This record gives sequence, structure tokens and C-alpha cells, in this order.
Amino acid sequence: MVATKCKPASQEQPVAVPVVAGLPMPDFRRIHVEPISGACGCEISGVDLREPLDEETLSEIMKAFEQFLVIVFRDQDLSPEQHKAFSRYFGPITELPQAPTYDGMRDMQEVRREADEPENVVPSFEHFHTDSPFLKRPPLCVVMRALEVPRYGGDTAFSNAYLVYEHLSDGLKALLDGLQVVYSGKEIWARNEKLPPEKRLRLREEHGFSEDELENIHPAVRVHPVTGRKALFATTAYFKGFVGWTEEESRALLDYLQSLAQHLHYHCRVKWRKNTLLVWDNRFLLHRGVHDFKYERRHLIRTTVMGERPIGPRDWPA
Repeated sequence: MVATKCKPASQEQPVAVPVVAGLPMPDFRRIHVEPISGACGCEISGVDLREPLDEETLSEIMKAFEQFLVIVFRDQDLSPEQHKAFSRYFGPITELPQAPTYDGMRDMQEVRREADEPENVVPSFEHFHTDSPFLKRPPLCVVMRALEVPRYGGDTAFSNAYLVYEHLSDGLKALLDGLQVVYSGKEIWARNEKLPPEKRLRLREEHGFSEDELENIHPAVRVHPVTGRKALFATTAYFKGFVGWTEEESRALLDYLQSLAQHLHYHCRVKWRKNTLLVWDNRFLLHRGVHDFKYERRHLIRTTVMGERPIGPRDWPA
């Protein structure tokens, strides 16, 4: 019999930690976390969001949110007030000038498409985008829950803007690090009114925002205010142009950047079921609805959490 020679413990190779969403996979002890893809997204189980969360559980939820950018909870039958209470763990709730309100509540919005309505009734479903980048403090995150969903289709897809940026060449990173973007929501109502009724978006009819609040300049690359990690922050929704560039030049670069966000290796896709609740990081993640269903109703409600003013590479460290 031949003896097997064992390596001393000091010579054993360290176990490699899996990388998911561009970072090593963290440990979780209070919640169960199942990644949806290697790029972003996870499902969290073992939590009842109707009840107040203890500090350790909340800390792990926030760790999952920072890591995966979109976190998914199933079977969460919440009242509007319970929905809002959970949202406030992420920050103060804000209203939006363009998003239709839900059930008369200014601090809760809805995304609704009736069975007989065309896809275009839902704004910006056809492009990956961030919500309301024209605000001085665009949303930190969106907390959305499904009331009614089609049997097949109607998913929401996400694209990790950190990974889009991190895979750029050094030369393009250097260019984008110095660029600023003008985002404007001033003209969406006027443009909508010019469309035939069957092609119009469902928009909020009245709001208390001033004209100045509907247009702002932000960096094309956004830096996380705590970690310093960089992400692309230039998308088609409400895009007016890069500061100092012509419209033609701006669109050419934006079209290229938008094409990168389509790459599947940056994506995850979430299938909605009734009482599924999602929280996604609107700062560093792009999203889009997938309207591949017909003759069925899709009704989602949401709160929007106020974010910080975007920080660019030139402002880091703040």
C-alpha cells in the first residue's frame, strides 16, 4: 500500500470566493440569498416585510441591496402603509412629476397597462434607463410590488451600470470621467399632447414641480458616495446632450453607450408574480419593462426613495 503524502495546512491553497455582480459573494446568516445571475439581482427569502425588521436582518438586506443592486421578495401581501414603511428603511419617500399616482396618494405611483392598451402607454419601456435623472436628486431606489400580472411575460430586465463602465477601455473611461449630461423632463407633456391619443404615454396630469426643477446637469459617470465605485450614468431617457457637445455628437456617443447596456452578461431578468416586491438601485442599475404580452393586465405599484445629488469622478473624494 502506497502512502499518500498530505500537504501541511500552511501549504493548502485558499478556497476561491465566488464573484457575483462584480464583487466577492458576501456571507449571509439571517436571510437566505439566491443570486439570479452572475451580473446582478438576487431573491431573498425568510423575511416577512409586514413586520418591523430587526437591526441584523435589516443590515443583511442592505448588504444584499448594495451587492446585487436589485433584491426580490416573493409573497409579500402588503398594505400601502406597510409598503411605505419598508421603503423608508432606504430613505425618505419622494414624489415624481411625471409618474401617475396610485389611489390618490402623491407618494405612491403606479405602472399600469390594461389588457386592451398598447405597449407605448408605459413610458420608456423600450430602452434600458434610470428613472427621473432630470431631478437635482434623482431617486436612490424604487420599491415596486405586483398587484396583477400576465400569466406569461411582462418581466422586468436589469443591466448593471457598474459592469458596463468597468469593461470600457481606459481611454473611453478617461473621456467619460470628464463629461457632464443635461437631463430634461420639461418637454414630455408637450410632446405627449402632440401624439395621437392611441400613442400617448400615461403621465401624471398635475404636479408641484417648477420648470427649473425639471432640468439638471449631472456627471456621465456616477461614483458611489461611500465605496467610490464608478458606474455609467448616461442613458436615453430624458437625455438632452453632453455639455459642450453638439446634438449629433452627443447622440452618436450615447447610442454606442446604450448598445453596451444591451449585452446579456450585464443582465438579470425578474419574473413577476402577484405580491412580488422588488427594490432596485436606480443610481447604478438600468432597467426596462419587457412588454411581450397581449390582452392581459399588468398593474404594479411603487414608492420612490429620494437619492443624493450625483457625484462624479472630479468630485471624489467628496
